Amino acid sequence: MEYRETLPDHLFSHHVESYWHTFSDQQLTKDPLEMFLPTCTFNIVFIDAPCVVRCNSQTKWMSLKPGVYFIGQTNTILSFKSKIAINITGVRFKPFAFANIIKNPLIHFNDSIIALEKIFALDKTAQVLIQRIATESKAIIQEQLINEFTEILLSKTMSVDEILRAQLNFIMFKHGSIRISELFEEFNVSKVTLHKHFINKVGLSPKKVSQIWRMNRILQLKKEFPDINLTTIGLEAGFYDQAHFIKDFKTIFKTTPFQFFAQKSNLIEITNLNIAKRFTNQYDPIIS
Repeated sequence: MEYRETLPDHLFSHHVESYWHTFSDQQLTKDPLEMFLPTCTFNIVFIDAPCVVRCNSQTKWMSLKPGVYFIGQTNTILSFKSKIAINITGVRFKPFAFANIIKNPLIHFNDSIIALEKIFALDKTAQVLIQRIATESKAIIQEQLINEFTEILLSKTMSVDEILRAQLNFIMFKHGSIRISELFEEFNVSKVTLHKHFINKVGLSPKKVSQIWRMNRILQLKKEFPDINLTTIGLEAGFYDQAHFIKDFKTIFKTTPFQFFAQKSNLIEITNLNIAKRFTNQYDPIIS
């Protein structure tokens, strides 16, 4: 599997982490292409071939035609299968990116992949761009087309919910290792108000965001210190109890830490690349 990613145009860097592209020249009938781990981000994907998709928490595979789709927050691994070679191009959005754009509570889209036209009104210009993005072979042209498409998508408002952004960054800077009560104190907000705001505008509770980013921290530590045992890594990530560490890990990844790290997966490598950039502020807004 081939994977590449680039930073977005500076105009969209408040909303978008990166543009990315993956290509598999093999049939994915037996071994699915595992594409997404929970990272508290949203994705819009352009798919150039028929495929099926499934969250690991579900039993049935969903058929997808070539086209463009919105992927909500994922609580577990999202996998693709295809009978032919497949290109998937994506725009990965920050967790607060749609807070002022999508009116429906974002929790409704969790662990779902939905045709984009069911969420956004797409005019003829957007539809033409979608077709060109999915089939364009030259990376530089494809990125230009994605910039045009992103501008259409964000044209209603480029504003960001700065309080929500600050709250999410507060959790991320601590790698998820916080007490939720710290947010109440830091932002002078009640538990009920904070929870409701996160569910509606992010799709996840503050506790779930913390849990996901703490698991992301585990992946980062394992990448940086491959010879350190998992118990020590759990302690470094803020777990004081091994049972709690394993329980949270299985909630997110549906397997034990030992089983997860024993597998050789492109998904882990790709996710680690994203996590390292996220935790070192490489996806921060670009100043032009």
